[in-house]
Amino acid sequence: MINTNIKNLPENGNYFTEYGYSDCNPWVEVKRTAKTVTVAPVLVKADPDWKPNFIPGGFAAHCENQGEQTWLYDGVDESVTRTIRMTKKGWGYRGIQFGENKARRFYDYNF
Repeated sequence: MINTNIKNLPENGNYFTEYGYSDCNPWVEVKRTAKTVTVAPVLVKADPDWKPNFIPGGFAAHCENQGEQTWLYDGVDESVTRTIRMTKKGWGYRGIQFGENKARRFYDYNF
C-alpha cells in the first residue's frame, strides 16, 4: 500500500516524494538501473473537497487543517526527469532527499 494523499493515483507505479524545506512533491519512476532511478513529476491539482481553514495568527493567518490536504491526480510530465541516486541518507538528487513508496503533495500554507 502506497502512502499518498492524491486521489485517483494509478496503483501500478513506483512513487517517490521529494522533500523540500517544508513542501513535498510527488514523482514516479520511469526507469531504473542498478544504482539510479529516473523519475518524472506527478501532476496534481487542488481537490475541491478540501478547503484550507485559516484563523487569525502569525503574519496574517494560520491554516489549522493543512495536514489534511488532498489533491487530484492530473497525469505525469515525462518531459521533465531527474535521476536520483542512493546515498548514505537514502535516495537523493543534488542534496534533495526523496522517500520511496510515497506519493505525497504538501503545500505549507503557514510558511
